[in-house]
Amino acid sequence: MKAVVLAGGKSSRMGQDKALMKMSGKTMIQHVVDNLAKVFDEVFISGNRSGDPVPMNVIKDRYEQKGPMEGIRSALEHCQEDIFVCSCDMPFVSTELMKDILQRRAENKISIAECEGKVYPVLGIYPYVVLDVLANSIKNDRLRMTRFLEQQDAHYIQYDESFRPQFLNINTPESFWEAERMINKLELLKIRTDET
Repeated sequence: MKAVVLAGGKSSRMGQDKALMKMSGKTMIQHVVDNLAKVFDEVFISGNRSGDPVPMNVIKDRYEQKGPMEGIRSALEHCQEDIFVCSCDMPFVSTELMKDILQRRAENKISIAECEGKVYPVLGIYPYVVLDVLANSIKNDRLRMTRFLEQQDAHYIQYDESFRPQFLNINTPESFWEAERMINKLELLKIRTDET
């Protein structure tokens, strides 16, 4: 299975390209790519981007302004197999969480993470068999991901509050500051652990 970073959003709430914002010396998208590369042999970036400082294959959207649904459709068409997707604004998703999603997925069904009742359509597995249904949904401008998941009887993988920090979506300046606080805390913990 290949991994795909969804990076086609406009970052309108952030006011700048969130994927290229730096945390702890690395762009947000590089954090996500690095995390995925620990679990998957091949990692792609999906979105009509140019000039990314990431030496990575970019899968371009065929249809613009169609949101994450088109990013997923393009990636499925390109990879020709099931894909694991993660949004570019979720840098705290751990390798353990990725492996757990892989282990608990439902065969030939969309398998999506859900934490404390909130569904994350941009974190999980999209099987190749849904390519045509996705294409049809886009053609008819039915772009709401949560509705699409319901129609496809998606498999929701439940996580409790202990996983909440991993599901932080960094799409506003406030969430970016929260992420920086989390990274600083993690780095302090690492220093203390190394000293003992």
